[in-house]
Amino acid sequence: MVLITSAKYLDSEFQAEFGKIPPAFLPLGNKRLYEYQIELFSSRNEKIALSLPKSFKIDETDKNKLYNLLGGGGKLIYVPDNLSLGESVVYCLNMLFPLDERLIILHGDTYFSKINTKTDFSLDTLSVCYSDIGHTWEYLSNQYNLIDNNLIDNNLILNGLISIKKPYQFVQSLLKSDFAFIEGIKLYSKNNPFHVCFNKDWFDFGLLSSYFNSKKKVTSQRAFNTLTISDNYFMKSSTLNTKIEGEIFWFEQLPKELTINIPSFLKTSDTSYKVEYLYLNTLSELFVFGRLQPYVWGRIFRVINAFLKVLHSNTTNVPINFNYVFKTKERLNVFLEANNMNYDDEWEFKQTKVSISQMLSDINLHIKDAKINSFIHGDFCFSNIMYDFRSDSIKTFDPRGIDFNNQVTPYGDSRYDYAKLMHSCIGLYDFIICGYYELQIKERRIDFHIKTPENIMEIQNKFLEIFINDNLEIYAIMIHIFLSMLPLHGDDKKRQMALFANAFRLYHDFCQLKKDIK
Repeated sequence: MVLITSAKYLDSEFQAEFGKIPPAFLPLGNKRLYEYQIELFSSRNEKIALSLPKSFKIDETDKNKLYNLLGGGGKLIYVPDNLSLGESVVYCLNMLFPLDERLIILHGDTYFSKINTKTDFSLDTLSVCYSDIGHTWEYLSNQYNLIDNNLIDNNLILNGLISIKKPYQFVQSLLKSDFAFIEGIKLYSKNNPFHVCFNKDWFDFGLLSSYFNSKKKVTSQRAFNTLTISDNYFMKSSTLNTKIEGEIFWFEQLPKELTINIPSFLKTSDTSYKVEYLYLNTLSELFVFGRLQPYVWGRIFRVINAFLKVLHSNTTNVPINFNYVFKTKERLNVFLEANNMNYDDEWEFKQTKVSISQMLSDINLHIKDAKINSFIHGDFCFSNIMYDFRSDSIKTFDPRGIDFNNQVTPYGDSRYDYAKLMHSCIGLYDFIICGYYELQIKERRIDFHIKTPENIMEIQNKFLEIFINDNLEIYAIMIHIFLSMLPLHGDDKKRQMALFANAFRLYHDFCQLKKDIK
């Protein structure tokens, strides 16, 4: 049995960034940490248990995901709050299984990109590695009884993975050590000497600083194609020269007073540049995986709104192409042809039937011609914005830098920035990307539901209070955004159809909003 110990909430420094969550629920990429942890043992046919604080309320989405990941033999164990690690482990063992079965303990703030194949979990084993990060680690001293005491090295640290052959004896050792976990391990080793295995592919998520460092290392390993991380910089290049030229030009032309809102930037060639790697979280990560209160989101939104007002105050009279109707039609032609669909096919969502053609005709009535073009970001969605809680400011990156004719320009329709924000907060784009939805399409009848936390509507209301003056117009542009992105997601048919279904969900809300306004 594998026990992932995550029964204590992260400390106050973490809570300021994410809200009150246990370590295994930290975001990493488009997943939670527990998904990576469980995956470590998926090929080993191990039963897995995850401990959590008793007061922690799991959203239905995570509950279903954990049920599927843990399988029939897995288990969630809710541990009384504020127990020490030793007390928590004893509690879990009492809840789990007969104490004559071998136990593997993985700390909830620990992850390995891979486990050394020489690690023998059938034996009493301590996983160790070297670390150059200053912290109060537990070092492999002569207080541990090892099979090979020549391996004792005061520079080696225990890195959160332990195999216990005799759990009953381990529990006795913990009791004799007054539930002090480390002292219990040392006492257990007197009669059960440990093997030592080196696992260098280790990531620590126990401190906020080490969380961001570990996150960077995992991102570096997973970076591909035109994006790499080197020397604390993101290096970006592309074969789409105009796109990169536009991004470079945007950074170079950004009003000086707003340069504090972007990472450090350096042009490396006409088709490549690098920006500083920021040790912050994207709003996408905080929105999907965090537990921040709505009032905190209100503060974030006000900071964003202040940034946009300054950004958009820079204007030009030069003609810019931001024709939503033409762009959406061009993209939709590709999507419909690839999926053997037509503009006039009727689709049913919540007892309402509408064709794409009718939807477009309706929303287009509510989009006025732009009177002026402003300096815009152009892709101002949650995944391209970070919030710094210490300075109460945002950092933004990955700007558009071109218009719909692929002409290099930092200017465009300011409403597009608000619509991109709306597509994240109201359109729930990031939840769809992370797979947090249920979808069934049968005979053009759409059953679609996005699984979100309980307080998401409060956060959305905060957003609407601060940003949107004309809900219908920005709503209409947001629907255009979802329709126009469909062919860009052809690599994942399920996700593509979820985005397609979401356009109908949003149009349904759009129609309701029209009724409310009348």
